[in-house]
Amino acid sequence: MRQAANYNIHATESLPQSLALHFISPSGEDMDISGMTLRGAVVQDGVIMLDCAVTGASTALVTWPRLASGCGAYDIFLTDASGKEYPLLKGAVHVVSRVTPPDGTEEAAAVAGALDVSIPETEDGSVTIVENPSIVVEELVRQAEAARDEAKRFVETLEGQVKSGELVNEAVANKLPAALKDAGVELEAATGQSTLSSGDAADTWTIVGGYAMTWGDEILAGHLPDSCRLTSISTVYFFTDPALNQYCLRIWRLTDGAYSLIGTSAYVSNLSSGQTATWVFTPGVILQRGDKIIIQVCEGTEMTPYALGMHAVLTPSVPGRGLVTEVANPPTVNGTMAPLMTVVVDYDDGITLGGMELATARQLDSLGRDVRQSSAIAEAAARTAGQSAATASTSASDAATSATAAANAATAAQQALEAMPQVDASGNMTLAGGLTAAGAVNANGGINIPLAVGAATDTAAVNRMYAAGMAGVTGILTSNAFLNTDAITASGSSTVTKTVPYHLAGIKIPKGTHSTIQAKFEVSNPQWNYSSFAGFSFLWRATNAAKLSFGIGRGTKTVRPDLSIDSYSIIPANGLAYNHGEILDITFDNVRNTERNGYTVRVREIFALNNTDSWQVKTTTSFIPASQNEPVPWTVCKVVYQQKSVASIARYEDTGALWLMLTGGQGYNLYQIATCRGVSNFETGVGISSWVTDVVNNAGGDVSVYAGIGEYTYYQPGGMNPVFYSLEAVGVNAIESEETAGFEDINVPLES
Repeated sequence: MRQAANYNIHATESLPQSLALHFISPSGEDMDISGMTLRGAVVQDGVIMLDCAVTGASTALVTWPRLASGCGAYDIFLTDASGKEYPLLKGAVHVVSRVTPPDGTEEAAAVAGALDVSIPETEDGSVTIVENPSIVVEELVRQAEAARDEAKRFVETLEGQVKSGELVNEAVANKLPAALKDAGVELEAATGQSTLSSGDAADTWTIVGGYAMTWGDEILAGHLPDSCRLTSISTVYFFTDPALNQYCLRIWRLTDGAYSLIGTSAYVSNLSSGQTATWVFTPGVILQRGDKIIIQVCEGTEMTPYALGMHAVLTPSVPGRGLVTEVANPPTVNGTMAPLMTVVVDYDDGITLGGMELATARQLDSLGRDVRQSSAIAEAAARTAGQSAATASTSASDAATSATAAANAATAAQQALEAMPQVDASGNMTLAGGLTAAGAVNANGGINIPLAVGAATDTAAVNRMYAAGMAGVTGILTSNAFLNTDAITASGSSTVTKTVPYHLAGIKIPKGTHSTIQAKFEVSNPQWNYSSFAGFSFLWRATNAAKLSFGIGRGTKTVRPDLSIDSYSIIPANGLAYNHGEILDITFDNVRNTERNGYTVRVREIFALNNTDSWQVKTTTSFIPASQNEPVPWTVCKVVYQQKSVASIARYEDTGALWLMLTGGQGYNLYQIATCRGVSNFETGVGISSWVTDVVNNAGGDVSVYAGIGEYTYYQPGGMNPVFYSLEAVGVNAIESEETAGFEDINVPLES
């Protein structure tokens, strides 16, 4: 897959900035990107989309919005004319704080950087970039010319607009203040926030699970512009018993006859009677006057529809406005009560005259884009029509020529087939006169070249040097992780025996007891902002049924001891708060399938792609063949996790995998038991820093868990991990089934 180029962005707090891109071919000429589109996003306490626009035949502009100070990550993707999407740029976003407060205006984004971008011709290459300050000048010239052309058009029509009462928006007023004043037009900017209310405090209350209304309905009093971003809704809760879970508010909009989700608020927890609940939407839900929406209360991470008692006001019964209980199907609305609400909205910059809103910047920007797009479509249609006329005149002769060529090709193909060497029943093929290759022979599958008996030949020496060098590289790209035996804890009556401090340990769990064992590694923390973490392996085995869990990557995890084997011993911390890391949970039941002659291993991967979908669980079931003398997990020697490349935080790709290294008399000693999404290279830390093992000992005697040191693997130059590909090449894929579903917590304590 094509690899994105790395480029770190440096921005200033609350100051929009742009990155100008100039696309060139690998040979250095301008690259035509007509028909292509860009899209990107930055992660900083949530995902914020970037404004990406193609500005010319080979140029584009990416604009960062107003960001808070701190660090984040971004990536940009390019979709070609065929609709295929490729990664283009990625990196960190460093936003420095400012002392002088922002003035609140929507000034144009400053062009803070410029790149020459070269896209490889093959899909397995890497995008390359070169900083080119001259592009900044070209972009400024382009913006100036665009502003000049826009100004010229508005000046030509200004007299007619003034006479007819039509006005232009604030953006144009800023560009042509003198021209507007000369025409006698005085504009006032409309920018900021509005607070809307559905009425004064009311003693009546009703059960509200969902409420339908048209945005702009008269029940909301206050300045309501045509276009705005809803940032919060406050409601007063009333009920007999407190609502002790966590709750959110979701906004649905009717589009093409069906309701679709357009916004989810932050959670509000532990509501008590008479409490004002404020549901906050970040960065805001974009609404237009006339949108038909439903406001729905949901409970918990499962987003279960939930009804709360809300203070309410009496409103007339009208179609499309009233109480609803579900949003799966558009309801018939006939309610006569509305929840008492206070709504805060940010609205788009625009212009007003005497308090009357005339136009918003977004409306005029959309109009300009529509006009430009319509012009381009018309021009393309004219060109196509001319080309079609010219093409039609030659179609008849082309068809006749094609028919003749097809007949000749068929004859040539038959002759070529007859001349090809034939493969006999044993799979052998004889070539007359031997084999001569004019170019390189593709030997990815390997060629067996027997060496001469006796002294080492040149070829053998080269092979030995190459193998020794690769072994050295493998050793260099790893670092040790020492098991901190002093920090191992084991619940219940288990005992821990340390053989060598920071190296090896044995934990014994007596018959009829259970134990949760927690261990961590000591490592030099060899990383800064980006970790280059590519994998990990460590010594571990158990002499009976057990479960091994560990977390990878960003985000804290909560460990819960002494639960049933099917429970989750590690879950995302902070009330399942969204984060980018993930948790892997491996269960060994130690029950041998006598019919299939082997053992089943289950892997559960807990991950989250975004804050809206919340946490997911991918369950993978694998089967490892083994005889009675090779029980699993008795014969497990090492647990291995590796990633072939850096994982995306916003989509699921099989970039990582789990293997078990086994001892015993199996025909194979390396089994892949799961594929995983993996973790992002951004602030991954050392990757895996600890593990948890659960044992419920129902065996006839003691159960032991043996553990030891591990080692971290790091990416090679180019962001590739050869260890992953090597394991995949020599290991056996034991995976039999995979299933992904929403995360449902399993938390069953064991009796002491």
